[in-house]
Amino acid sequence: MKIIKGTALSVLAAATLLSSCNAGGFPAQTDPSTEQFKNGYGGYVVDIEPEQDYRSITAFTDKDVYPLDFDKITVTVKNENAGKSFYFFDIPVIEYNDNGNWVRLNYSPKSYDIPEQWAFCGIENAPDRQFSTVMSIFSDRLEESWKTGEYRAVIFAGKETIYAPFRIIDN
Repeated sequence: MKIIKGTALSVLAAATLLSSCNAGGFPAQTDPSTEQFKNGYGGYVVDIEPEQDYRSITAFTDKDVYPLDFDKITVTVKNENAGKSFYFFDIPVIEYNDNGNWVRLNYSPKSYDIPEQWAFCGIENAPDRQFSTVMSIFSDRLEESWKTGEYRAVIFAGKETIYAPFRIIDN
């Protein structure tokens, strides 16, 4: 079985993907471009059934509550539609609930070894498997200081925006 996970391999999206990769840092307050998805999600160069709907993608953290001095939060992004591959943006956006208003924080990937990009999740010859991937949120990559309260990781999957909520409490 061949596992495909990483940079998107779409012939249709290849030029867009390459032009969107840069080492200058991800502008965390903005959504990534979904221009390459405007005509659907086709163009795969591997033998995997592509997801067309994207509303079956879910995201969740490994725990609901973290201490203020956490090191890393793991976010799982999963397609509940078995056998369907999907695109996802490989850097989450972090939002904080400030009295009922979700505020985007500057989660800076300055220390990331690779530039931000759309990635692809799927496995060839696995039509009954639910495909998933994980992302990590590292405490030292937020430019502001973490404080107690409600947060959410904002995950981009195709044209859909998915949220993985979590709380931070005082130790």
